[in-house]
Amino acid sequence: MWLTDIFKRKEEDSAERSLRRVAKRLRYSKYQLQYHYDYLTGYRDWSSHISNTRKFIGDCARRCFGRRSCVVLGSGFCLDVPVLELSRMFDNVFLVDIHHPRRINQRIKETKNVHLVTEDITKIATEAFNSINHYKDFSVDMLIHSPYYNSANYSDTLSTFDFVISVNTLSFLAEPINAYLTRLRLIDDIAATTLQTFLQQYHINMLPKGKSCIISPISQRYYNSDGLQMYDHSIAYIPATAIRDPQSWTWNYSNDHTGRIEYGVKAWEY
Repeated sequence: MWLTDIFKRKEEDSAERSLRRVAKRLRYSKYQLQYHYDYLTGYRDWSSHISNTRKFIGDCARRCFGRRSCVVLGSGFCLDVPVLELSRMFDNVFLVDIHHPRRINQRIKETKNVHLVTEDITKIATEAFNSINHYKDFSVDMLIHSPYYNSANYSDTLSTFDFVISVNTLSFLAEPINAYLTRLRLIDDIAATTLQTFLQQYHINMLPKGKSCIISPISQRYYNSDGLQMYDHSIAYIPATAIRDPQSWTWNYSNDHTGRIEYGVKAWEY
């Protein structure tokens, strides 16, 4: 083994440790576990959404021209990803997330061509964490225009894959970051929406056209215990030109004695 390979490996290990530290501070595992808990408690209500999502991914995958590699962005527990089916269709499948739950390791243990990649798909979580310590006057605008952030570009990397999947990730990209900044009283509702909009647009722009698919909640509706709709608002700020021939369905996310939350979901090839 060459010395350059050893130094490269140490550098990669250091970067991964840094990401784990950021993921812990921003409580990514908490969001994943809450999502998994909501899935377990509302399994029957989620069944149609899970089925629609997996079918859409499978249909898009079968239309791919290449069969070498597939990547899933924001994979988490992969509850809505047909991992086994994808592993049979592609030579290699890469699951990308800033934090991988232990259960996903067990799930893919026997699947030799499925690989876990620890990476921050927002490309801003680490900068948000570090900027608190470096900048006296923090602002979202400063974060967005940070040279460290602007220099990071996934587009070239993702274009090397034959199929790219963004599944139920787009609308939740900014949630852990906004929550972290809110706890530190460094962001208000307007700035939070600005960051959310920016990250969503950046996420779409980095996807290679012609070989990507996106599944995402677009709107959230809340009904009270009497069944009356209390609000319906957008949670994904996407230009209409970015959505082509979408499929739509309702995701019955949660239902208890206090009320019901539904998501309006859209799925489209990009």
